[in-house]
Amino acid sequence: MKEKYRIEIYGTLFLTAIFVFFLILTTQINEKIRSYPYFVCGLGIFLCALNLGRALIKQKHGEDINAPAPLTKEQLLAMLITLAAAALYIFLASKIGYFIMTFVYVAGFSFYQNPKQKKWLYPVVALCMCVVIYLAFKVFLHVPLPQGMLF
Repeated sequence: MKEKYRIEIYGTLFLTAIFVFFLILTTQINEKIRSYPYFVCGLGIFLCALNLGRALIKQKHGEDINAPAPLTKEQLLAMLITLAAAALYIFLASKIGYFIMTFVYVAGFSFYQNPKQKKWLYPVVALCMCVVIYLAFKVFLHVPLPQGMLF
């Protein structure tokens, strides 16, 4: 049972460190637009503090923290593939282009997550998502998105 507490506490501290890191990065952006990132980071830190407190109290009283068993090798591999795909998407979005990479990422990742679904549905959903993002951000809000060598 102590292993579950250790994983819960270290995981929460790691997540808190991520929120603090992004909170610090947010101080470098324009004052007019940092209120939302401050809110999200602050809320994340607050919720991490609550979770850490809950884990420490349950550890002190010897209660089970209701955490699932550690990840299996298959689950760990799936998580690593997901993180690698997301990192590759973020890296290539500025090189190749946001819309092309979004289409490839959404269609490919959807297939990876559920290969039993109708195959034609994945590119249709990815294309619709790209069109909605284009209309919302480029046309209506005039927000610049990463431009790559293709689009």
